[in-house]
This record gives sequence, C-alpha cells and structure tokens, in this order.
Amino acid sequence: MLRQEPGFNRLSPGEQQRQIQQLHQLNQMPEAQRDRRLARAENFERLSPGEQMQVRQSSRMLETLPPDRQAMVRQAFRDLRGVPVDQRDTVLGSARYGASFSPEERGILSNLLRVEPYDGPR
Repeated sequence: MLRQEPGFNRLSPGEQQRQIQQLHQLNQMPEAQRDRRLARAENFERLSPGEQMQVRQSSRMLETLPPDRQAMVRQAFRDLRGVPVDQRDTVLGSARYGASFSPEERGILSNLLRVEPYDGPR
C-alpha cells in the first residue's frame, strides 16, 4: 500500500527503505504502543511549523543535559503523560516542579508534552 502512495516513488531508494522499515516496526508494536505513536505523530502534524521546530529543538536539548538530569526529566515526562493535557502546564508551574527543574528543563518538558497524548490511569 505504501508503494501506491503519491510521492512515495519520488523518494530516494534509501528513504523508501527507511519508511518501509518504520512501517514494519510500527506494525510489530503492541496495539497500545502503536496507537500512542500514531497519536503523537498526528498531534505533531497539527502544530505550526514554528511549534514543530520547538518540539524538535527541545528533543535535541534533552540529549545535551547531563545524564542525571536527563533521567530526571525523562521520569517527569513519563509521570506527566498521566496528567490530563489541560492540567499539564499547571503541574509544570507548581512549586514542586519549580524546585526540581530549571526553567530550561521545564521548557523542554512543556514542548515535548505538546505532542504527547494523555495516558490516563490503567
């Protein structure tokens, strides 16, 4: 089906292969993980180009943090996925997060959470 998509044949062979591999990986995921990945991609596509750039930049900034800070930010990210989308900024602005994370780290979290779907209680 992918090969029938308009524009697919205009991609370089390497890019075609990469996209086929990504689709194969997506199809191998458990349903919940696959749905989450697709929802994240859809949320990302709804952002303006400037907002998309902020999300990408925050992802790169996360990788430049010291390993201990990366771990803390990643854990906070996992925790905040369970907070309803409309409450995330309030939580990020709370005294607890203000004391635990720098403004830069809270900005990284805020930007990355823009595309992350709500992962409510299980």
